[in-house]
Amino acid sequence: MSWLQLELRVAPQSLSASEAVLLEAGAVAITLLSDDDEPVLEPAPGETPLWSSVRVLALLPVDTNMAGIQEQLLLLPQTPPVLDVQFIADQNWQAQVNNHTVDQVFAERLWLLPKQQQVDEAAAQRYSLLRLEPGLAFGSGSHPTTRLCLQWLAENIRPGQKVLDFGCGSGVLAIAAALLGAETVAVDHDPQAILATRENADYNGLDNRQVDVVLAEHWHAHLYAQQFDVVVANILAGPLQDLAQQFESVVMPGGSIVLSGILEAQAPEVAGSYTHTRYGEPQIEAGWACLAGVRA
Repeated sequence: MSWLQLELRVAPQSLSASEAVLLEAGAVAITLLSDDDEPVLEPAPGETPLWSSVRVLALLPVDTNMAGIQEQLLLLPQTPPVLDVQFIADQNWQAQVNNHTVDQVFAERLWLLPKQQQVDEAAAQRYSLLRLEPGLAFGSGSHPTTRLCLQWLAENIRPGQKVLDFGCGSGVLAIAAALLGAETVAVDHDPQAILATRENADYNGLDNRQVDVVLAEHWHAHLYAQQFDVVVANILAGPLQDLAQQFESVVMPGGSIVLSGILEAQAPEVAGSYTHTRYGEPQIEAGWACLAGVRA
């Protein structure tokens, strides 16, 4: 099957309305990209995404009324222009998806692979299998910050530990920790992330006790009595600094705080915000950093 790919440039305040128009028109996939290659993985808690300007790629059936979409977009405030419409053959779209497909083993314990990939019985017994749908956005495991966090989890998580994944997105980190034997709480401010995490946890055979998924606005009440062995957050430098006191308050002494979604140059400042946590040298991949520290 072939598709039309429509490209828009949208201000953040127009994003939701533009997405609604595209979904109403029959879009089967919507991808959000930085218009200026800004290094932003997730919005800060309670904020609307994303970048100062967003490129929206929408995949639509070939018989879509593009003029009708343009008319609907013109009714919106700060009208987003249609930058481009391309014909996308099915095999080309699949190639784009496959560029973000991850098939990787971490620390000889955790195997991240596409949902439908077949494995033999020996491999299934040897590894904890984490299956995710290949995608065109962060959360598939294709980004360096996600891989760095997965590597740390695979090296360090032990059965029976309690893990908090703050800014869970697709749930990949919370699910990975649960598959490795931990009890996890996954928190995000975006209801769609909550749904995605629950669906991905269900697909990987994990129940609510193994992966408890919570909206960020409820996490204080939900977690007030809990102390975690590990907090992992793959978000942004600013929110990671703002949340330092809260993260340290829910990690037991001797527990770990693992932070990513930050650029290498930002790592010292982020680490310095955690007054009760001793951080080692950051792990670096492609200019991105992962900090792992021990709560005093």
